[in-house]
Amino acid sequence: NNPDPNGPPRAVVNDPRYWLTSHEGSIAPGFGGRGNTYVDINGNGIADCQESEGGRVGYLAGCWLTNPDGSVRVNQDGVLIDGLFGTGGDGAYADHNLDTLYPETDRQVVNFNVSYEFSDTLRGFLETKYVKAETNTFSEYDGFFDTLEITPDNPYLPAELQPVMDQVGYLIFTKDALDWHEDGSEYTRETTRVVAGLEWQPSEDHMVEFSVNQGIFEQTSESTSILLDRFYAAMDTVADANGNPVCRSDLDPTAAYPIDYFAWANGYTEGSFYSDRYYTFTPGDGQCQPLNPFGTYAASPEAQDFITERLTDELEVEQFVLNVTAVGSFDVLSGLLDGPIGYAAGIEYRDESSDNRLDPLTLGILPAGTSFTPGVQVSEVSPWLFGFTSFDNTQQFNTSGDYDVTDVFAEVRLPIFADRSFARELTLDAAVRQADYSTLGEATSWKVGATWAPIDEVRFRYTTSEAVRAPNISELYDPRLPIFINKNEDPCDALRINEGSSVREANCAAALQAIGVANSAIYNEAGEYAWANPLTARFNGVSGGNPNLGVETADTDTFGVVLTPSFIEGLTITVDYWDVAIEDAISAVGAGDILKGCYDSTNYPSLGFCNAFTRRADGGLNFLETGQINFANLEAEGFDVSASYEFAVEDYFFRLRMTGSHQDQLNRFFNPLDAADVDPEIQEIQRPKTTATFGASVERGALTVGMQSIYQSKQGVDEIEEVLGLGDNQALYGDAGFFESMVITDLNANYRYSDELSFFAAINNITDEEPYATQNAWPVGPRGRTFVLGLSYSM
Repeated sequence: NNPDPNGPPRAVVNDPRYWLTSHEGSIAPGFGGRGNTYVDINGNGIADCQESEGGRVGYLAGCWLTNPDGSVRVNQDGVLIDGLFGTGGDGAYADHNLDTLYPETDRQVVNFNVSYEFSDTLRGFLETKYVKAETNTFSEYDGFFDTLEITPDNPYLPAELQPVMDQVGYLIFTKDALDWHEDGSEYTRETTRVVAGLEWQPSEDHMVEFSVNQGIFEQTSESTSILLDRFYAAMDTVADANGNPVCRSDLDPTAAYPIDYFAWANGYTEGSFYSDRYYTFTPGDGQCQPLNPFGTYAASPEAQDFITERLTDELEVEQFVLNVTAVGSFDVLSGLLDGPIGYAAGIEYRDESSDNRLDPLTLGILPAGTSFTPGVQVSEVSPWLFGFTSFDNTQQFNTSGDYDVTDVFAEVRLPIFADRSFARELTLDAAVRQADYSTLGEATSWKVGATWAPIDEVRFRYTTSEAVRAPNISELYDPRLPIFINKNEDPCDALRINEGSSVREANCAAALQAIGVANSAIYNEAGEYAWANPLTARFNGVSGGNPNLGVETADTDTFGVVLTPSFIEGLTITVDYWDVAIEDAISAVGAGDILKGCYDSTNYPSLGFCNAFTRRADGGLNFLETGQINFANLEAEGFDVSASYEFAVEDYFFRLRMTGSHQDQLNRFFNPLDAADVDPEIQEIQRPKTTATFGASVERGALTVGMQSIYQSKQGVDEIEEVLGLGDNQALYGDAGFFESMVITDLNANYRYSDELSFFAAINNITDEEPYATQNAWPVGPRGRTFVLGLSYSM
């Protein structure tokens, strides 16, 4: 929401913060009693808890923060936007300066290719490739906890807050942590591919190729995760007989540790805020290291090592392809055709498999050293719990799958006329492909086209086709992994209720009433819709592959013209119009589209999206499943333009080239029950209406100098129906709903010293353009202006 009450409902702001929490740790005096003056840290005569909204509210947030030197300061608000976000102030950053923008990557590539001519008509070939890439990324943010109890005997308690503890008996603590670990994530990817085959030319006009292709992709992912029982045990710190901080469980292995709100809400225990179950270590064995939570970087290396563990996931994708293809021409029907009939035909068998193995800890498998039986799933000892590496208590599984397909295809080219008056060329072409999938059965694709050149300078072309695409191995069998969804995606919050269709309010009210939310919580005394989202930050869900996907069918029409005017030698201009309609399109649908698609529909609750999420008893969302689906339809229309011109002026050779695309529409239709229920996407981020690329170079002898510019038209800061107020939607951003169009220009030069050695230099992004405010790397990367200098040597 826009913090300016006189502005439009929404705005893009700088320095976004979560004001309900902090990186230092927000401290509050238990639940309630925020109006009391327990201490007056800054001596201004105002109760510390009344100096900020974070102090006044009776949940999360807090009145005090801990400085790096251990002293305490009063929490200060920035500009509050809604119940979660603000800008400035002491809230936790929504984005972090130390996060990786460009991953560090080391790549090794080995190619070995060989061919052998057995005879003039038979050639064998072998192509092999091995690629290994190692990538490292870092994220400063380590996780969070909300309203965790701090007990009176915690030795890390700042001395200035001891009077508060003495009066209340306990404190609550909320933190978005940056100090649980300093580890990055590491990804190792290896690709091995071998292709072997034979090319046989039985006659001058015919060629047959037989090939076998075997490829394996393997990925190992390593990341660091918190182990919840260890974290809570380390937080439950007391002083030993010598006054040193120790874990309570080392002194009393039967002691119960407090857990935070999110773990409680997601079923870490059977409804209690305390647990005496230690899943990944045995209490009292000396492993536990006390964790100091007070301050941004207060955790010791020993505590970091104890509460975290490196997790390793492994993915393997394998593909085997057997292909036989014949191409050539038959010089027949010479009395009817002005040339030989061209053809291509073949058969291909393809087998693909995917196997994803998650770390045993991610799967909730009890490790060695547990106080229970190692090697069993945690739900076998605590039936309400499925894992201990995430607050969200989502059970995860290893996934695997495979399929095979046999394709038979044929293509023919008929030269009807050639070199005739008003028909320098008239060619018809057609193609058909029949596929038999082990998962989906048979599918047929076809294409028919024509090319007509009435004169040498003008050529028209037309194609109509129906292409059937089956889901690939990733879309089918990617693992279902947890996702975290911002609470503001809920369209039923009173702050969002007027931003959608005219039926949103009624549908939301019906949904809340159906789960037992009282009318008094939905409507205020004046009868106005007033339901406030009870969530404080996010809810969880899962996203992944979908083994039940069907095929998508695309009907495409293209019509174009190619101009090569003889009076301007070297100039070529092409214009192509295209229209695409995809039925049962395969795509990942975002959480926001699922929720709005349900509540903004006149078909609520019959729409399939309405079955993709659940709400808890107070109305807050608690689960959503998304991923790849076959949605109703997709329609796209536009035209592409390109022009190239090559010419020489004395010793200089010039090349000019322009390509552009203008898209009139890109519409998704999620609702199979209502053909008019459209989700337009043109002019949204990464979907500009117009794009163009211009390149120019000049060559003289061994030196070539060039430039390239990329243009993208303006793009909306949010979904375009909310930017422009399309349909029943409200225009939410006023005049600030679009990012401006952008031109990115690069310069380069190359000097060819010899056939083996070249020197090159470049200035990329010479005008130092920056990504859009809501993006990390669009429409340009975050590096800004960069300089490149190098050489290339080939043997």
